Amino acid sequence: MPRYVHVPTEATHQLIRQAYEAGGPYQWAREAWRNSEESNASIIQFGIEEQAAESQGVLRRTIMDNGEGMAPEDLKIFLTTFGGGGKPIGMDANFGQGFKSAVLPWNPYGVVVISYTRDHPQGAMLWIHRDKDGNYALQEWRAHDDDGEFVSHVPVVEPFDDAEHGCDWGAIKPAWMETGTIMVLLGNSATCDTWQGDPEPARSESVDGLIRYLNGRLLDVPRRGGEPIETTVLDLYERKSADRRGSKDKTVMLPLGQDMVWRPRRIYGLRHFIPDSAISGSVVVDDHGTTAEWFYVPEPDAPVKGGKDYINPQPVVAVDYQSELYHAESTKSRYRQFGITDEIRGRTWLILHPPVYSDTRPTEWGVLTQASRNMLMSKGGVDLPWERWGDSFFAMFPEELARVRDEARSESKGHGDKDMAKNLSRILDRLNPRFKASRLLSSAAGLVMGFPSGGTAGAPGRRVVAPRSARGAGGGTGGTEGVRQILAPAVGGPVSGSATRLRGGFPAYKWKKFEPDEAKFLARYDEKDGRQMEDGSPSRGLVFMNQLHPVFVQEINYWTESVWPKADPSKVAELIQKVYGEEAVAHVVHAQRLNGTLVAKGADGEPLVIGEEDVQELLTPQALSAALLGLVNVEQRILTQGGGQFGSRANNQ
Repeated sequence: MPRYVHVPTEATHQLIRQAYEAGGPYQWAREAWRNSEESNASIIQFGIEEQAAESQGVLRRTIMDNGEGMAPEDLKIFLTTFGGGGKPIGMDANFGQGFKSAVLPWNPYGVVVISYTRDHPQGAMLWIHRDKDGNYALQEWRAHDDDGEFVSHVPVVEPFDDAEHGCDWGAIKPAWMETGTIMVLLGNSATCDTWQGDPEPARSESVDGLIRYLNGRLLDVPRRGGEPIETTVLDLYERKSADRRGSKDKTVMLPLGQDMVWRPRRIYGLRHFIPDSAISGSVVVDDHGTTAEWFYVPEPDAPVKGGKDYINPQPVVAVDYQSELYHAESTKSRYRQFGITDEIRGRTWLILHPPVYSDTRPTEWGVLTQASRNMLMSKGGVDLPWERWGDSFFAMFPEELARVRDEARSESKGHGDKDMAKNLSRILDRLNPRFKASRLLSSAAGLVMGFPSGGTAGAPGRRVVAPRSARGAGGGTGGTEGVRQILAPAVGGPVSGSATRLRGGFPAYKWKKFEPDEAKFLARYDEKDGRQMEDGSPSRGLVFMNQLHPVFVQEINYWTESVWPKADPSKVAELIQKVYGEEAVAHVVHAQRLNGTLVAKGADGEPLVIGEEDVQELLTPQALSAALLGLVNVEQRILTQGGGQFGSRANNQ
């Protein structure tokens, strides 16, 4: 008989610990909820065990459902098998370790599981804990025969009255449960409170956080019999008014006399919190069929800013995997990746729906979860293709979003004119005549496919929605092609093209007050935020300048107070902002023109080329900020241009 690979008992707790550390906050709640949902429950409740609360003041978190329950033998398999548990195992199914790895490390004293089935209506109870050697084992009780004689130790018993722990385990069962499962989290001792969640400081768990987590993790709550699964989380408050919500809230008196309110709070899933007034649509963002579903809340509704409680979760960009949301972010950088600018970010949700990788389709691309189910990855163990998704969405930016975006910033033009573009082009071409941006242009004979971006070769363009049937213009008389479109490369694109090196348009710059999370930077560049410039032409990207950064504030103070104190300070400030803005634009354009530049050859003779990722690193807020420090040439430009407007320096008069 062959010897099969197995995990030694003494190593299991190490694997459980590793899986726990790889998971995130509230992972235990996700695993428990999913187990209950898969048991066909119509009610799932994250409660607080009342008996121990009243008798001992111990507040233990419970998780109950009215699902099918587990027979005694199935209970043992569920709790003692790591990498199994009676359910199908697969890349797109379960890994058989979720609940155990997420809950056991922070409940070493134990987790009590009680389950009721139609064949075992009296219930079966197990208690799993960490023993003195660090391994996880089932608690055992003494079994006696009818004469009271000891027979053996057994791990499964009927629920019993347990004075030591302040509760009758059988009395926990609520009236709404006929069959189902109850889990009681005991923490690290008999007197440990677990109702707030994992006490690990780095996870900072709380009841409010648990509610927000579940509402944000679930895209939609599944339905049973036409109604959503009734998922609730019990919260605990000290009663401050004798009549406040008295008809709805249950009260429990703790041993020290505190009158506590037990308040149920409902879980609905994220889609429930998107206002009904939202307009929506979808865009296919890769050749695998990944769709980006977007929702936008129009005026006069207010932007959805979120809050500290579970009401109105703020808009996010997230990835849907089997009706659960992963990588949910509301950061500016994630939104900007898709061309969704700050003006409309607070009104826009973006849910990506990629195909799920499956063992049954091993050659097809898809996404899958880590064993901890805390994050997603692409087939092959690589990161999700955020850049590709963002570029494709931007190339086919929805007309409705483009319209409201342009309306929101209609009075906010970027600074830049033809003279600036002409000067920068002359300077850069003189210094680096070969540094020209690489573009994919439509070509009837091209071998690379892409989507029209809305721009044309040789002139700054503006992103518009291009029909999928659009094709590059055909050649005219004499065999030359007509206007060539700039394409966004994509395998499934409808237009053929070829890579060509050409001059791109110039970004504009705009001075504004940076929000606190970006206030330390002098500037940032957003390649997907094009504005109409002062001369009426569209820019190719926008450089934002932080008008309240101390470097710029002190610079303006110096020139207005010490150099030209008699001049109009607003005009002096305008000159300084113009010079610094143009300097920032020059850095961006120069960095972009380095793309594809051969810089050296490696030891093996392979060429070392500056690529797109290298350029992006040169254009981070950190890199741009560093580039704008200590610029002697800027000081000279300000002095030269200001001399013609404001006269000589004050200390020379």
